[in-house]
Amino acid sequence: MAAPPIYGPDIPCVHPIPSGFFPGRMIRFQGSVPPGAQRFAINLQCGPNTDPRDDMALHLNFRFVEMCVVRNHLSSLSWGIEETSGGMPLTRGDTFEALLLCEPQSIKVALNGVHFCEFPHRIPYQRISHLTVDGDVIINFIGFEGAQPPPTQMYMSEPPAYGAYGAPPPAYGAQGYGGPPGFY
Repeated sequence: MAAPPIYGPDIPCVHPIPSGFFPGRMIRFQGSVPPGAQRFAINLQCGPNTDPRDDMALHLNFRFVEMCVVRNHLSSLSWGIEETSGGMPLTRGDTFEALLLCEPQSIKVALNGVHFCEFPHRIPYQRISHLTVDGDVIINFIGFEGAQPPPTQMYMSEPPAYGAYGAPPPAYGAQGYGGPPGFY
């Protein structure tokens, strides 16, 4: 079952990410940047707290004065190393769409339908539980898309039934997989 979208949240906002953030999960942000905007941030964090701030797996900070998008993480109230390449693909006074896609090794970010950057996981994606948005921005829509989370662990409730074919053959034998003795 798909998670319901969030429409027109007040800024600043803090929202749980339904079912968490995992490979195949994408979060879609649609909004607009006011003409006089200085900066705004979209954050993926490991809890709802903003003061003091919970660990942040991705801090995506759009800085219009400096004309860059800063990417960083926050762990135990300490910032990591900023990434700033790529310029500023958004324009004051315009609408935008930002897509954040969780991959096994990184978070991919697309802005207005164009790949912008890839941010390697510095904090395990399994810890990401909330999103926050603050600053000079209007958000109209936040949507949650993508695969369902993988099961954390699977257990067999009873031994498998083998039906008409009977139990599987015994192990492949001491000779390995059909080769000469001692061959593995």
